[in-house]
Amino acid sequence: MHEFFNELPGDESNEQGDLLDLNEVMQAFGIAEWTNLGAVESSHAENLSLLVEVQGQRYVLRERPEGLMGEDPQHRYAFQRYLRQAGIPVPVLCSTPQGELVVTFGEDSFELQEWIEGEHFSTADRRSLAWVESAGTMLGRIHQTSQRYRGPQHIWPAEAHMGAVVQSYLELARSKADEVSVLAVSSALANWADQWEAVLPAAMMSLGAGKNALPEFHIHGDYHALNLRFDDTGITAVMGMEASRWEKRIFEVAYALFYFSALQWHPGESLTRPLVKRGFDPERAHHFLHAYAEIYPPLPGEAALLSDALSLIAPIATINGPLEDLFYAQQELDEALIEDVMERLSWAASLPAWLVRVRRSLPDMWV
Repeated sequence: MHEFFNELPGDESNEQGDLLDLNEVMQAFGIAEWTNLGAVESSHAENLSLLVEVQGQRYVLRERPEGLMGEDPQHRYAFQRYLRQAGIPVPVLCSTPQGELVVTFGEDSFELQEWIEGEHFSTADRRSLAWVESAGTMLGRIHQTSQRYRGPQHIWPAEAHMGAVVQSYLELARSKADEVSVLAVSSALANWADQWEAVLPAAMMSLGAGKNALPEFHIHGDYHALNLRFDDTGITAVMGMEASRWEKRIFEVAYALFYFSALQWHPGESLTRPLVKRGFDPERAHHFLHAYAEIYPPLPGEAALLSDALSLIAPIATINGPLEDLFYAQQELDEALIEDVMERLSWAASLPAWLVRVRRSLPDMWV
């Protein structure tokens, strides 16, 4: 699953060089003796991410994920510390003897993060519906807590605001439609972009008109199944806050609703397929939104704008999820996969009309 902020390239050095570098990295954190337990299981990150053991305790040694355009990570460090102090299960970042949370060697920077036990989300798990509810509750807790955060506002540049981002993604879709050699896929992709471009102006106007009623604060920024861990009691860990920023909360609610009620999640699989043939799974949507609302209900008029927020985030989330292989695979489209791609494009193309149909019923779930 791709994100819309920049990522570091994967580690390409040789094994002996890696070992030497990693010993230097651990020594920079004040650790002389440690055990490398191997790559983090089911890690979706392209960066180095190793499970290590130090005096019987486990940690994750990882290349520091970069946020938008290599921005300074100080906001995310301060915000994560604040959330953890408020009881949100954000892993602790270890510091060097000098009190630094990151060590840098050349162009590579590393963090040493507390390892928190927990299971990866799976749609097939018998507990998945309860976990969807837990995800809604946890997001409500994060947002409620964030309202009281007194750190500086971390605002992304104008070109990274939601309206500009969705437009750039639709331009990407049109460019891809011109490149694809399979006429059926090219036409379906162009049609998909046409449908979203037809509904976006009205959605943007609705959200703009309601701007005074829409709560804004620092959001998690990448709240989905891969960045959470679970057990029988609910969520054990909240991770992946590299895209945290000052934003309207309705956008993060919309993103999370999309991720937890529209997509399948299976550990070890890179592609997140649609969960149902059309739109979202209504039971999961209801459980997520109801659980969130019990912690932090919408303000008057806010719930009515949820379908508009979904109209802005859906193209972005679709390209980075169900259509990821079409956009980011390096090789030509495999003919054997064309039928599968067309099925996912059909689901994606049905979303604008589906959102129109549920426009009145969707707000009733967020109560």
